[in-house]
Amino acid sequence: MSACRRSLKRAVQGALVCAAWVGGAGPLRAEDGPGKPASQPLADSAWVARAGGEVILRRPTQALLMLARREQPDLTLQELARRLAIDLLMGEAASREVGDATLFASRRVAFAPEVDARRQWLATLQQLWPDRIERDWQAATPELPSTVDARAWRALWSAVPGASLRMNEDLDESQRDGAARLVLLRHRAFGQTPAGAITLADVWPVQNVQGRRLLRDGDLDYARAQARQLLRERFVEQWSRRESGWSRSELEFIHRVIEARQRKLAWQRWQGLSGDPHAEAPPRDALAASVTADEIGAYYRAHLDRFERLESVEGLRLRCAPAGCADEARGADLKGRPGAVRVSWRLGDARPSAEVDAWVLDLLQAWPAGTASPPIRHPDGNGWERVQALSVKRGHHPADSETVRHEARQAVALEKLEARWQQRQVELLASAGLRWAPGIAEPQVPFEPQRATPAGGEHGHAH
Repeated sequence: MSACRRSLKRAVQGALVCAAWVGGAGPLRAEDGPGKPASQPLADSAWVARAGGEVILRRPTQALLMLARREQPDLTLQELARRLAIDLLMGEAASREVGDATLFASRRVAFAPEVDARRQWLATLQQLWPDRIERDWQAATPELPSTVDARAWRALWSAVPGASLRMNEDLDESQRDGAARLVLLRHRAFGQTPAGAITLADVWPVQNVQGRRLLRDGDLDYARAQARQLLRERFVEQWSRRESGWSRSELEFIHRVIEARQRKLAWQRWQGLSGDPHAEAPPRDALAASVTADEIGAYYRAHLDRFERLESVEGLRLRCAPAGCADEARGADLKGRPGAVRVSWRLGDARPSAEVDAWVLDLLQAWPAGTASPPIRHPDGNGWERVQALSVKRGHHPADSETVRHEARQAVALEKLEARWQQRQVELLASAGLRWAPGIAEPQVPFEPQRATPAGGEHGHAH
């Protein structure tokens, strides 16, 4: 279950968001589910804060605070609740103003949003009661000894080679029928789940593009591992509903949290705040097109270091056999050394066509001028090289160059998007009107809008 724990760690970093959705203006009852109008008010001890129709339930928030403090030990209940309110408000705004179809339009290669949200939800629940769940899992031992029909498994994929290019990665009708009959594991009854089996048809919908490729390539071990993971997830859900002591609303509270953050992150990507300049982002592209020449000039002057370029390099290179060059001392001067070859490059010269020569040029401009490098093995593994930069001249791209115009437009657009992103949080929180439960003091730390999450974490997961 290490994958689940890694997923959980990502889910709580940056303070997991959570709240219960209240449909209408009425208060929420402990057993009312998300989206249902409440019939009785919540006790003061059951909630932490309200923001418009959003109610931050106390027990799940305290549990998430315990997890979040592993990364942020000084985080307070009030600070976390305020972050949760912001994330919920932003997630709802994203769904209302953009819509899930647009927010997740490019997720064909990743996990489906509902699959991603469910797995993060179950991983979080498991982390809240790890010892109890593991003890009961071991006692139940739901998986039964079973074998997979290897002939049927091979026959299922024999018609379509795994390496072929497919515009539609779904199973065809014949494969869907075969997948529904192909049992990957059998299990005993547990909770309210009767004894039964997990088939390939159960596993296929919860895969991303890499998982589907492994299945199509006939990786039976991977398929069975996925079936075991699915069985464990079903057990965790049943256990949480029967043994945790939490109400249905409290459990669904965590799920709503993850969905809201998932939409919020997707909204960032759609706007162009993911940090990927090549991703499709209509708002960023529109802003970039509207950036004026004066804004480009101001950005260029304020960030001149970002427009640095190499203008010339003079140096020496020494290629030698592994037995000799690899044993030489670092820093030994190459001037006058037999076999040392002079290298010269000026702005406007063509880049060397040979891969090793181009690699040597990159070394020369990166290595500190005047000092000879130690022996460095070629990228292809054939031979060693030492370089010594004698002169490296750097300048800046001209202010009116296309490089400057493009880079500055993108950067200014991102600055404007970031400012709008933070302002939107302020506006949503102000319009919702954050109200604290009796006995809960307002946070001592002033509200600071959250910056957009940079690219790299997430491929859009609600982590």
